[in-house]
Amino acid sequence: MEIKGFAQLLEQILDPPVSYQRVAKNYLNPKNVNPEICKECGGECCKRCGCNFSPDDFQEISFEYLRQQMEKGYISIDYVDGETFYRSWGVYILRVRNQERPIVDTEYVRRTPCVLWTVKGCKLDYEHRPSSGRLMMPSKKIEKITGERICPTSYSTKQCCDEWRPYQDVLRQLRDYFQDKDFPCSL
Repeated sequence: MEIKGFAQLLEQILDPPVSYQRVAKNYLNPKNVNPEICKECGGECCKRCGCNFSPDDFQEISFEYLRQQMEKGYISIDYVDGETFYRSWGVYILRVRNQERPIVDTEYVRRTPCVLWTVKGCKLDYEHRPSSGRLMMPSKKIEKITGERICPTSYSTKQCCDEWRPYQDVLRQLRDYFQDKDFPCSL
C-alpha cells in the first residue's frame, strides 16, 4: 500500500466522517435575558471573549457564504484543542472576533474583549447574537477566588465543537483563505 493511501485510511479510522448533530437550544428561556443583571456587571463575559457561533446561526454552511459573512470583520476562526475534551483531535469553530485579534485566531486567547462589546452593551440585538451569547444565563453569583461573575450557559464549548465537527473541511478552507487577511469590523 502506498503512503498516501495509508495516510487516508488512517485519517478515516482516527477521524471518521460525522453528520451534523444539532444541539437543542431554548432561546425563549426567560433565564437567558436579564438586561438589568448584564447592565449591572458591565459585560464581564464580553470583556473576556467573543461568543461562540453554532452552525444554526448561519443560513448555510458553505465556503462562499461564510467567507462573505467573515469579511464583515467580526467573525473569527478559533481552534479548540482536543485535549480540552480528552480527544485526540482539535476542532475549528466560529466565534465573534476579539478586539486586536486576527480573523484566524487559533491561539484561543482569553481575556480579550469582544469586538462587538461597547460600554452600552452588545452591538447586536438579542435575536442576532451568536448562540452562546443568547444562551448565557445572567447571574449575580460571584466566583470566590477570582471575584468574577459566573454566568452559566446552556450551550457549552463542547457542544459547540460537536456541532462544528462535521464542517471542518469548510472551516479549514476558510482558515487558509483568511490566514493573512484582515477586515475591520463593519458593525
